[in-house]
Order: sequence, then structure tokens, then C-alpha cells
Amino acid sequence: MKLAIASDDSRTVTGHIGRVRGFLILSIVDGQVISKEYRQNLFTHHSKTNNGAESEKEQSHHNHGQAYGKEHSHGHSKLSEGLKDCSHLICHGAGWRVVEDLKKVGIEVIFTTETDAATAAIKYSKGELEINENGACHAH
Repeated sequence: MKLAIASDDSRTVTGHIGRVRGFLILSIVDGQVISKEYRQNLFTHHSKTNNGAESEKEQSHHNHGQAYGKEHSHGHSKLSEGLKDCSHLICHGAGWRVVEDLKKVGIEVIFTTETDAATAAIKYSKGELEINENGACHAH
């Protein structure tokens, strides 16, 4: 099983998918991590860059309420492409649109309150991860 975990530091499960610094990719076999990789979040428009500062597009989006146009079509194709080798994405929260878009390409989004990334992945592979049913954000 290959899982992506939203993480700012490659060790902990971190907040919202769209604003995370990267994704820890773990391959789990028989309840053990057999490989890991960290992918910087270059996939979402809301990713934080420059030591946590929001991108110019993100600031514009928040400050003026403007959409990104064609580039921000809510298709989330860059994220889907960047995580296409993973069957699941574990996180603390995400917008409902990204959840639906990932589901369409076969990536199931799992919400949890677990904070340790490896523990979350191992628990999920064993069917022991506590799922947070309230992780989807319907505000955007």
C-alpha cells in the first residue's frame, strides 16, 4: 500500500491539503514502512513558499476574493498527477472539491486527528486509524 500524508515537516500529519508544504509518501507492507519519500507541494495553488509566506496568487485570492481563472479550475489535476502512485491521502482537512476530484482518479482522502505521519500510515494499513468524519471543509 502506498500512502501520501500531508506534512509540513515529513514527520507529522499537517492541516489542510492545499496549504501543506509537502507530502510524505510511505509504502507499507505487513504493517511496516518499507520506503519513504518527501514531495514538496508544487501541486496546489495555496501551497506555502518562501519560508511559509503565501504565494502572490494566494494573497490575491484572499485579499480580493478573485478566482484564478482557467488555471484554478478546481480540477486539481496537478495534485492528482503528483500523487497518482498513491491509493490514499491522509490529512487533517481538505476542501470538499479536492476530495471529490481525488476520488475520481482513485485516491481516497482519509481524515484523522493522528499527528505522527508514520503511525497514521501504519494504523491505516492495519485498519486501526481513528477516522475524523468532519475533516472536509465545505466553505470553498
